[in-house]
Amino acid sequence: MSKEDEFPEDPRQEEIAKRAYELYLQRGSTPGYELDDWLAAKAELTAAGTSRKAIADAESPNETRRAGRDRSAGRRAVRSAQSQQ
Repeated sequence: MSKEDEFPEDPRQEEIAKRAYELYLQRGSTPGYELDDWLAAKAELTAAGTSRKAIADAESPNETRRAGRDRSAGRRAVRSAQSQQ
C-alpha cells in the first residue's frame, strides 16, 4: 500500500460529516452553520492528514532520498578511483 493510499490528502465524506457534527454539538446544536461546520471539519481533517503524511515521510525515507544517496555514493566511488590512478 502506498503512502498516498494510507494517508489520503482529502478526508472522506464520512469523516468530514462526523467532525462537522461534533463541531455542531460543541456550538450548542445551533442551526444555520452547517456549511461553516463542514468547511472547518474538512480543513481540520485535511491538515491532520497532511501532518500524518509528513511524519510518515520523515520516518521512512522515500525513493527520491534513497536515489540521492545512491548517486552521492557513486560519485564518491568514482572520485576515489580517479585519485588512486
